[in-house]
Amino acid sequence: MPVPFPLPARFLGVLLLFGAMGAHVGVWAVLLADLSRRLGLSPTSLGLALALQSLCGVAGLLAAGRAADRLGRRPVLVAGIAGTGSYLLLLPLVESYASLLAVLVLSGTVGFYDLACNLLGGDYERRSGRRAMNLFHAGFSGGAGLGALGSGLALGAGAGYGGVYAAAGAALLALALAALRLPLPGGAPGPAPAAGEKPSGRLPAAVLACAALVFLCFATDAALEGYSSLYLRGVLGSGAALAGAGIAGLYLAGALGRLLGAAAVVRLGERRVLAGAGLLAAAGLAAAALAGSPARAALGLVLVGVALSPVAPLAFSLTARASSGSGRAVAAVTAAGYVAFTASPPLFGAAAGAFSLRAAFLLLALLCSAIALISWKIHPGTR
Repeated sequence: MPVPFPLPARFLGVLLLFGAMGAHVGVWAVLLADLSRRLGLSPTSLGLALALQSLCGVAGLLAAGRAADRLGRRPVLVAGIAGTGSYLLLLPLVESYASLLAVLVLSGTVGFYDLACNLLGGDYERRSGRRAMNLFHAGFSGGAGLGALGSGLALGAGAGYGGVYAAAGAALLALALAALRLPLPGGAPGPAPAAGEKPSGRLPAAVLACAALVFLCFATDAALEGYSSLYLRGVLGSGAALAGAGIAGLYLAGALGRLLGAAAVVRLGERRVLAGAGLLAAAGLAAAALAGSPARAALGLVLVGVALSPVAPLAFSLTARASSGSGRAVAAVTAAGYVAFTASPPLFGAAAGAFSLRAAFLLLALLCSAIALISWKIHPGTR
């Protein structure tokens, strides 16, 4: 029987975990340029290091999925937060490329943290009977924005990048200690099915569809993050201010879109929201590709950010319900996002080199249209 809503302590606890994970991402993104400059890394060396980080994240996810099913959520959560804080604390001590690679191997524990958050979000939904994953992911987006803003302000005030890394790492270690006693939804050691819920023969297809949704969503996000500025400034000739505003708009639109998505799911249902998200994102990308001015292109990209933002949270929510909270299932879907972030920028760059940036954006529009098609293949029994 579902636990009565709103479960305020458990809801706020999961929201805090998502927000702290987002803050780590914001800090990492802002300070990466300082770390790279300190070590004198070339673009190629930096790219290889980031690829290693992604691969370790995928390995961490897959290991965490098995651990969550055997040991429960809390050990995976605490290990993930503590490992993430530890690698941030070690980054100021990095003096060579080899030591950087060693520390980035440890960053694979972020996969533990990432998986634990999505599992706990799914647990909360199943126990309460309420759809809250969009709200949790909005907390992640807000945390990322605050982490990036705080890092920028600290650097502007004269703090060294090592001190900012250390402060963020220490805060996460404190959170890991708090997570030992933090009230978690359900508290079950493994994927406990809800009352009357039976394993479905459609589970592999449902999980595969959700993995495809996450892959397409994150592949589009990664391409936009890497090439939006180049398109706005290099192809359309915008100034740096407009290009920066367009990219910032993508992040802000993500938080707004997730809040709107939470309300839209109540009125329209998940499949309609997913289908509409794919079609709106495709329209925004087509508008950006065919725009004759930088301002119109930037507006198209903001529309993409709003439209795509509910896709991943809804896919994780569907996965958790389709698999009764299986750690392995949620890990597979999360890993699809990591692979997309690693593979998408070079593939998009190759398409832009072979054709043009405009043509590459139109190809992305086709990928987003596929989101709408896949959403209607998800069996209603996953609701």
